[in-house]
Amino acid sequence: MSDHIDDKELEELNEIYRRKMEAQKSHEPKKAKHDKPARDVKSENTHSEKSLNDKKTIISAKSEKPAKTEKQIKVKPEKQDKEEKAQQESKPLTDDERKKKLALRINIGVCTVFFAVVAIGLLVLPRPTVSESEKRNLATFPKFTWDTYWNGDYTEDISYFFNDTVPFRDTFKSIGAGFRSLFGFSINGAEIKGSVSQVNSGSSQTEVTTASTKPIAIVTPAPSDTSSDAPESKDETSSKDNSNDSKADTSKAETSSKPDESSNSSKPENVYIAPSDPDAQVLYEEGSQLVYQSGNTIYGAQLYNGNRDNAEDYANTLNTLKTLLPDANVYSMLALTQNTFITPAELEKTKYTELSDSEYISNMLDKNIKVIDTMNALLPHQKENLFFLRDCHWQQLGAYYAAQSFAKSAGVNFAKLSDYDKYEEDCLGSVYAATQYEGLMYEGETFTYYVPKNEYTTDYYNEDYEYQFEYPLMPRSDYNTTAFYSLFMVADSYIKHITTDANNDRVLVVLKDDYPSAMIPCLTSSFSEIYVIDVRYCNFNVADFCVEKGATDVLVGMTTENALGEIGDTLSYLLNI
Repeated sequence: MSDHIDDKELEELNEIYRRKMEAQKSHEPKKAKHDKPARDVKSENTHSEKSLNDKKTIISAKSEKPAKTEKQIKVKPEKQDKEEKAQQESKPLTDDERKKKLALRINIGVCTVFFAVVAIGLLVLPRPTVSESEKRNLATFPKFTWDTYWNGDYTEDISYFFNDTVPFRDTFKSIGAGFRSLFGFSINGAEIKGSVSQVNSGSSQTEVTTASTKPIAIVTPAPSDTSSDAPESKDETSSKDNSNDSKADTSKAETSSKPDESSNSSKPENVYIAPSDPDAQVLYEEGSQLVYQSGNTIYGAQLYNGNRDNAEDYANTLNTLKTLLPDANVYSMLALTQNTFITPAELEKTKYTELSDSEYISNMLDKNIKVIDTMNALLPHQKENLFFLRDCHWQQLGAYYAAQSFAKSAGVNFAKLSDYDKYEEDCLGSVYAATQYEGLMYEGETFTYYVPKNEYTTDYYNEDYEYQFEYPLMPRSDYNTTAFYSLFMVADSYIKHITTDANNDRVLVVLKDDYPSAMIPCLTSSFSEIYVIDVRYCNFNVADFCVEKGATDVLVGMTTENALGEIGDTLSYLLNI
């Protein structure tokens, strides 16, 4: 075969290639019709192998072009779709569409402003330091140390601080509890719905747990060392009758401790055994607030969280106070709470207990400071109703025995319980006020309190000791089932001046937290004048105040945890104003 391609044939091939290129440029779909001649030429066998290869090369080059053409054809509808969308968006909106868009923008704006205000408020608004409803100090911002930072305690304490000191926390908790109560709650497999507006232990419509105290393994083989005018109650008689049974429990106890016999040889050798219940079931826990079940009874407790590292500082504060008041009798009373007498030891989380910490502090006090041993005051009466089951405070009966021990140390008269008017009210404990745990709404108990019969008047002052008003010491008309501890002297934020008919020229100044409030009515027959100062609400030098008022006796009373915390620091500050 000849390898030569004549001019006519070459011209035909060039014409085919030209038409293909024009069809590509014009993007006409019908250009595929012009591919036929190429396929006809390809089928001819009149040419040489070389010419055939040349033709394949030309056709192959042209066959790559339509691929781009197909791609361009697919893009065209997308552009049209975008144009159509743009045209639709450019069309004028109807009134309904405008209203919907406006409403959406308003909602977004309102939500943005709301969350911005809340966020700024949480950062700017002052954080509470004390909860009136819970009757406790709130968390403080932790001190930085490298040890606490590396073990994670520092960041954990910061988180707890912000959670515990949210502005208006009590209000928010109350609102939240109201909403949750609408949906009911479940406990021990039972679903409970509805609400309880009033707790009434005597009502047939409401089942209320009214056990006076949780059984604990404590022994009282010896009679009390109280004064001859100490009350003889039914509970005391019962305690004596059951002394043999209590002794039997002693043999089963694994651990026990005895009061310091060297301090006072006449003290009874009562044996204290820490309460224990390995089977206690935790139902709710928030910070130091705890709800647990032991047996068939639900308890509310505030776990001990004392910091022993501050013990020396607190002891030095009291020693300084005694130095500033050389002519006055200075007393230290570290109140023991339900943690010592009711809360199972298995639920506690600290290395030290409030009992061991109180002893540790007392051992560092000046020998001229008289220590009021609340363990020895309460231990002989442990079978009585000394503490609430769902409140961190003691019942007034527990406060009465502590006041009795103080009065004996001070050498003043002390009234019998028969010299008081006795009242009983239904109440919900501080743990419910703190946690709003629904299960506690249905667990009421009896609040028993005693109003002194002797003559006295009570004047109330603000934090700067500016006179406010005269009001009853225990205003029963203001009683509230959830904030019932405010029955004692209205509120902790007021400074009180009580003038009594004792006529013994003894002037008592009480520097305290909230715990000793229940003691004050028990001392109206013991001192001519009583000044009550909650150190959290005071703006003056308390040592100078004691000198100015001619204080013969100064009682510093608070829980061990508060003594080792911010309240102890506050007392130190008040000595240096």
